[in-house]
Amino acid sequence: MAYGITQADVWQACDALLLEGQRPTIERVRQRIGRGSPNTVSPHLDEWFKHLGSRIKDPGAFAAPPALPDPIQQAAKHFWEAALAETRRDFDARLRDAMAAAVANVESEKERAGLADAAAFEAIGKATRLQSELAERSALLDRERLANAALAAHQAQAERQIEELRNRLAAADTAMNELRNTSRQDVALAIERSAAAERRAALEIDAERTARAKSDKRAEALERKLEEVRTQARAEQARHAEAMGRLQAERAASLQELQRAQAREAQLAARNAELAEAQADVRRELHAAKSQAELAERVVSALKGPGRTTAAKRRSRAKLAPPK
Repeated sequence: MAYGITQADVWQACDALLLEGQRPTIERVRQRIGRGSPNTVSPHLDEWFKHLGSRIKDPGAFAAPPALPDPIQQAAKHFWEAALAETRRDFDARLRDAMAAAVANVESEKERAGLADAAAFEAIGKATRLQSELAERSALLDRERLANAALAAHQAQAERQIEELRNRLAAADTAMNELRNTSRQDVALAIERSAAAERRAALEIDAERTARAKSDKRAEALERKLEEVRTQARAEQARHAEAMGRLQAERAASLQELQRAQAREAQLAARNAELAEAQADVRRELHAAKSQAELAERVVSALKGPGRTTAAKRRSRAKLAPPK
């Protein structure tokens, strides 16, 4: 039945290898014992090397049994001294290599720390610039929003003015139609009255002429009366024509004012579209600036690494925090 090895097994194998003039290693110890894993042998071997110096001070710790012949003792002593010298040289070489590797690692860590600090400062500066640009973009967006609100108010006012002009134009059209109808009726009545007067005058003239009872003076008076009726009818037509002209002029002025208002409305709509596009550009730039700031923060966190202090992380977050 297989069982694990102990520290005594490893130390006994190491002593035997050392007495044979061989440097104890994990594989040699395993071969000597005939079992055991490297993970089990390694700590016992380290302990053996750790206590080797104190054991060297006791020459009897590695002495051969007293029953051995003297030549064997001399050979064992010779092997022991050779192994001891080899162990010391190997220990010194390993110590020098370890010291050199430690110094190299320290210098490498210092260089990496310097590069990481430089990269961190550069990333923090970039993040600070991005935060400043983000604040400027936010202020610009606020100004654009205020301008857009003012433009919307002007546009609403222009729309109300256009609606008022349209109502006035519709009222003018209605009044003109009513005046046209009234004028037509008045003209028709005037023409009818004139025709009736002419007929009456003609009848009277005929009657006068037929009867020959009235003088030429009466006929002339009737002629003058007929001319007066015609003059009144023409004056009435002229007044109606003048009123129609005024209404048409007012309608043309209202149409021009409406066209100007519509042009202003079109200009306001174009300006509104430009502001909307500018706001979209500012939003896209703000989104890009935020993404760059977040990327810079991740770069700074990555460069800081798990070995950085909590205070340094707090300082980095404070520098990356948006202005209040």
